[in-house]
This record gives sequence, C-alpha cells and structure tokens, in this order.
Amino acid sequence: MLFLADTNMITSVPERLEQILKHFKINQKQLSKLADLSENTISNAKKGKNIPNIDFFNNIGRVFTSLNPKWLYMGEGSMIIEDTADEASKNSELLEEMKDRVGLMEKEVNMLRSQIKDKEEIINLLKRNQEQKQPTL
Repeated sequence: MLFLADTNMITSVPERLEQILKHFKINQKQLSKLADLSENTISNAKKGKNIPNIDFFNNIGRVFTSLNPKWLYMGEGSMIIEDTADEASKNSELLEEMKDRVGLMEKEVNMLRSQIKDKEEIINLLKRNQEQKQPTL
C-alpha cells in the first residue's frame, strides 16, 4: 500500500510521520530505535509541537531508503520512490543473474559434499586396514 501525496499538496511533518508509521507498520518507539532519535523528539514532531532539524530527517531517510527525499524533507510529491521501467528491468536481470549464481553455488556445494563423503570413506577404510594390521598384545 503506497501513500501517494498529490504533487500539488504539501504534507505536514505530523502527517508524514503518521504515514511513515502506517506504511512501514511500526510504532513511534520502533521508529525512535531505528532512526536513533528520542521518543520525545518524534512525539513532539508528530504532535506539531516543534519543527524537526535536518538530522531528524537525515536519520529517517537513512533507515527508510525507499522514501522520496523531496517528500520526506519538504512534504512534496510521492512518499515512495517509484521504480522506473529501466530500474525494474535491471532489477529483474540482476535477480535472474543471482538465481543463476545461487544455482551454480548449490551444485558446487553438492559436489564438494560428495567429495568429502568419498574422502571420509577412504579414511575409514584406511583406519580399519591399519587396525587389522596391528598385532594384538
């Protein structure tokens, strides 16, 4: 669910905070911990008691990288940065490439496991052979 603001409207700081909490399904306390901000600072900003400083917005932006900076700082535009078709295509290609790499790594891991099993069997055979050769006292 995206909260998209009308590009002609400016969203207030309290409204933006409320939308962030709802969109990311967190509460003020969780936002406080995630963004390294005091609960009091968030509470006051949400109530409109103060205008947060730049560090307030920077901390939130570092945690929630999908937030549109213009919306976060100024209340203008869409809340979430929307992927362009090119970015979506690149992401899809990267995903497929990663799937291929994971598949190759899984094959390599299975081959290595098989080699380890073979080596363990050889070691066990050598141990048994050694035990049979030792004279009993």
